[in-house]
Amino acid sequence: MTSRENWSEQELIIAFNLYCKIPFGQYNHTNKKVIELAKILGRTPSAVAFKLGNFARLNPVHRKRGVKGWQHGSKLDGKIWNKFN
Repeated sequence: MTSRENWSEQELIIAFNLYCKIPFGQYNHTNKKVIELAKILGRTPSAVAFKLGNFARLNPVHRKRGVKGWQHGSKLDGKIWNKFN
């Protein structure tokens, strides 16, 4: 699988789990946990880091702080966010 393929719901749930476990500001392609998840999912570390940023854009705590995260997430990102919040 390449980073250009759509994310499945299961992949997004796994990525959201990581989003909940690492602090904001550490969603980058050099983070060891991001790299590990990328290997598991068959994606690039950059793709995983971008997906974590997509979740950050949905977080009301970050929105209140003026943090926007990545602005081009999918509708499925929002569905996963709402499912677990």
